[in-house]
Amino acid sequence: MLLLATYPSSHAALRAEQQLKATGLSVELIPVPRSVRSTCGFCLLVEVQDEGISLRKSGAEGLWRVLEPPPGQHRRSYEPHR
Repeated sequence: MLLLATYPSSHAALRAEQQLKATGLSVELIPVPRSVRSTCGFCLLVEVQDEGISLRKSGAEGLWRVLEPPPGQHRRSYEPHR
């Protein structure tokens, strides 16, 4: 499952990126999409197997499930993840 994790600060996002990469997860630091609200301008795009447990432990303030666009569209959409 592909999740987007938001953080309270850029420092927290960068620290979480390092921690998650050290555990072997595939992590990408990206700007926060316009449709997602966050106090920080960066977020992490992470492929997870454990429903986001390690992301919550990394200090994420919000988790969003990434929805791939339908055929013919190019923008992903996001929905809150429990």
